[in-house]
Amino acid sequence: MACVAGCAGLGLAAEAAEPTAAEQMRKEHDARVVWTVFPGFSADVVLSQDGKSARGTVTVDAEGKLTLKTDQTEGLEWVQRTLGSVVSHRLSDSGAIANVEYADNNTSHPLGRLIKSLDATDHSLWRVKGDVLTEVHRIHDKSRMIISVSEVTRNAEGKHLPRNFTVTTWNSETGAIQSTRQVFNEWLRVGSFDLPARMLAANAKADGTRVVEEIVLANHKLAEGKVKITELAPLNAPITSFGAAVAGGHLYVYGGHLGAAHDYSKDLQHDKLLRLNLAQPGQATPGQWEVVAEGPRRTGLAMVAYNNELYRIGGWEAKNAKGEKWDLYSTRDFAKFDAKTGQWQELTPLPQGRSSHDAALQGSKLYVVGGWEMKGKEESDWHDTAWMCDLSQSKLEWKEIAKPGFSRRALAVAAHGGKIYAIGGMEDTTDMTTAVNVYDPQSNVWSKGPKVPGEDSEGFGLSAFGTANGLFASCRSGTVYKLATDGQSWEAISKLNHPRMSHRLVAADGNRIVVVGGTSRAKKISEVESLEVKLAAK
Repeated sequence: MACVAGCAGLGLAAEAAEPTAAEQMRKEHDARVVWTVFPGFSADVVLSQDGKSARGTVTVDAEGKLTLKTDQTEGLEWVQRTLGSVVSHRLSDSGAIANVEYADNNTSHPLGRLIKSLDATDHSLWRVKGDVLTEVHRIHDKSRMIISVSEVTRNAEGKHLPRNFTVTTWNSETGAIQSTRQVFNEWLRVGSFDLPARMLAANAKADGTRVVEEIVLANHKLAEGKVKITELAPLNAPITSFGAAVAGGHLYVYGGHLGAAHDYSKDLQHDKLLRLNLAQPGQATPGQWEVVAEGPRRTGLAMVAYNNELYRIGGWEAKNAKGEKWDLYSTRDFAKFDAKTGQWQELTPLPQGRSSHDAALQGSKLYVVGGWEMKGKEESDWHDTAWMCDLSQSKLEWKEIAKPGFSRRALAVAAHGGKIYAIGGMEDTTDMTTAVNVYDPQSNVWSKGPKVPGEDSEGFGLSAFGTANGLFASCRSGTVYKLATDGQSWEAISKLNHPRMSHRLVAADGNRIVVVGGTSRAKKISEVESLEVKLAAK
């Protein structure tokens, strides 16, 4: 059975063919840390060059421009050069080099396969091992340079940063080494950005001289970004794959998965309805959330609010105890929370069991798209249907709408501009995608929208919500996107302090988006972030 919450573990697959050189370069490109929606930062700095030291501050703006203020004003060109290179590499997000081929057939080199450029004006060579660019060769008329990376470090999202590398230059005519620069880097996580903390370099030259340089940064402070982010009271019990909605000025969450990835049992399913007062959210300290009610244990469900009432849709139930073989079943649940009794009132069930789907409200009409039906030991059925229920009617009925033309789960569904958007997810081929499909209720027709930027894995477990100020989507990298006014592209507008997937993004009001729950590759996320998204129209 495929994993069902916060992952894409798909069991054993046939051995894949060796990737092409272009695929190797793409893999490396997508695995490196890039500062997306970078606000800039400032830090205290201590500089040292062969015993001579200086202290001061450095400021890096959103475009990467450095401003250095120290008690020493001369001889600091090396600082601008060194720190400027670090910043420019993190801000560089040009496409992966694609016009390449393998330079030889050696598959056992300790630094990986050698790849060469097919551009007639470019004589560059690269080595890639796994998802790391281990060498860069630059060849010029009179000189040659090789950057050799011996060690990288991984951030919370599993992407890499250089830790140890060597830069060696030769005289092309004589073959003599001109210089060797050994570099050691340390990084510090600040918010959702991996910032430089220390750079130590030992430079040896052909004339026998040697210079040791060090830059140490401390007290980093991110500049205020385009979108202001504040933190609300964190969840006491971090969860993934749950339902969330805002009603009556309160943020509600229900259900979800409490355990680690690939660990599913009934005791790890959350059965509480939690509430946070958004009018008085308090400081980011435990205890602000209150338990409103309990209900059936459900994971992979959706929840919406209509007329300040909560409706939960679908989700799966684990019938196995902890340590037993998974026995998971998607349910036909459809229920409304009765605030007077504190109980869930059962409504007309879904036509089929459904989980790992999503739902959105357009006016009074509730749309349910995506997901699958898990049936214990039987093969799961991927849904290719979508349904609508008009919540304004006294007798609630499910009506099938036009087939979407896809079968995806772990997707996001949102209403915006009178249309329903199905965003990202995992396809029934087990491929992840950032594809966008748009349903027009007036014509009962689906069409294709612009893909969310980034690699395909960004589409798994993303979340989206439409407000009066636009349609917003939040991906596992932490990047928050807004759909352009013309509906033809996405713009990155912010970066979460706590990147996550299998979370929920909901509108607190027309000007605020709240991001709650979810998990990174390293841990579940308890922090709750609020984004001010009232942006000027373009």
